[in-house]
Amino acid sequence: MSPQPRPRSGRIALRALRPEPTPVRTVPRAARWRVNGPTGHPLVDHLRRQPYPAAGPEVDVLVLADRWPAAGSAGLLDAYRRSTGRMLTVVHSGAGGGSLLRGLAASDGRPAGTIALAEPTVPALRRAVGLLAAPAGGDEFTVDADGAVHTIGWTATPLPGRRPRLAGRTVLVTGGLGGLGSRIAVALAAAGATPVLLDRRTVSECPPDVRRIVGVLRRRCPAARLRTADLTDPEATGAALAGLRPYAIVHCAGRIAGGTGVQLDGPAVDALVAAKVTSLETVLATVRTGRLRAVLAFGSLTAHGAHPDLAGYALANELLRRATARYAAAHPTVRCCTAEWSLWSGAGMARQVARLAARRLGMVPVPVATGVTAAVRLLAALADPPADTDPPGSLLICGERPGTQGAWAGRPEGVPGVDAALMVPAGDDLDAAIRSVAEAAAGDATLIPEGTVGGAPLLVRATVSGDGVDCLVHAGSDPEGPALRNTRFRLFRAGG
Repeated sequence: MSPQPRPRSGRIALRALRPEPTPVRTVPRAARWRVNGPTGHPLVDHLRRQPYPAAGPEVDVLVLADRWPAAGSAGLLDAYRRSTGRMLTVVHSGAGGGSLLRGLAASDGRPAGTIALAEPTVPALRRAVGLLAAPAGGDEFTVDADGAVHTIGWTATPLPGRRPRLAGRTVLVTGGLGGLGSRIAVALAAAGATPVLLDRRTVSECPPDVRRIVGVLRRRCPAARLRTADLTDPEATGAALAGLRPYAIVHCAGRIAGGTGVQLDGPAVDALVAAKVTSLETVLATVRTGRLRAVLAFGSLTAHGAHPDLAGYALANELLRRATARYAAAHPTVRCCTAEWSLWSGAGMARQVARLAARRLGMVPVPVATGVTAAVRLLAALADPPADTDPPGSLLICGERPGTQGAWAGRPEGVPGVDAALMVPAGDDLDAAIRSVAEAAAGDATLIPEGTVGGAPLLVRATVSGDGVDCLVHAGSDPEGPALRNTRFRLFRAGG
């Protein structure tokens, strides 16, 4: 993957972040636990052999295995609602679930934690017990076999820069009649590939913009095909894909729906998971791997952090990443990557739900043309990687506009704790803008009021530091000049 040219100021570019384990130091804490988990799970057996602590915070512990169970959504929602007054911690061996729990907890300020056990060794089990009462906030603790603990950090990495070489290749696009899938198909055709669009809808059921794009696709690539099937139905999917031997798969299928913990129920969350995860697993189980070289799954940054109004959608994207990684481990000749995107501008599902949140955060949207180009190049790099490169198993990709971003604190946009920035037009309420940016950056802060500044457009930047958030106000015309105002917020988080 070649380095990207430095973008000109004001032009939206893409920032790609690669997940990397980040060691953390933890202090064991005794907890009075109430455990709910399968008999025979190593942690359940370990806990039941331990003497019950005489004192300590009460914690409900939900233990999951290496796969998300059929009734996992309802089980976690029920455990959360029954744990009122106590902390809930999910411990799993690969099943996941932290994204749903963090979203639920963020909606009402309750403490919650997620622990992933890499291996159920004695040192790992002992360390996990000491973490049961340690709220992880927007992070998941992973306990390694030796008892060491890490979370996920992010390292900037270049996106592929060379033109894709897909001439004559058949590429399957699931969710191909969606806003993103249809645009990806046109870009694939422009790169010489033959797209096959697989969707549960027909063209006549699509909105006008998608019908127009399909018309463009047919003119540019008469060999492109449209196939209809419910991708959660193995028999229907098998019939739709009969005889197809794709070179690559782009998985754009999915659904999005908002809803707080009060509004969510098991079937609603299961429907989101099925649209994202079951559909992919059904397609991968149907397609023969003889010619398959790459799988690019479209995920979302909501899989990380705590997203109270998108907790079910966040879980679907977390489980998508885990399912893609499992397939990659079982099929080493197929290179797989989950691209966890920020909000797209003009296409995609999340823009319908998350516009207000993105505006408050000052999130830079991913332009459709820029994102589609990056996606096709990433797919081609997975299928035919340049020499001496290691294609990532997952990437988080955000929009970036130089000159309008605050200093980056090491987290992707949209994840609690990230720095945020917002341009404030002259005459607007600066105090309201400062509060909005700080709340977006930290999630929970108290404003220390000061005076106001007026005149010209202003740039408000928020930086998380220690137990507070620093908001700096700069002249919009001189974002790197001296600060016109500095407001400090103190953080007050539930449980800490």
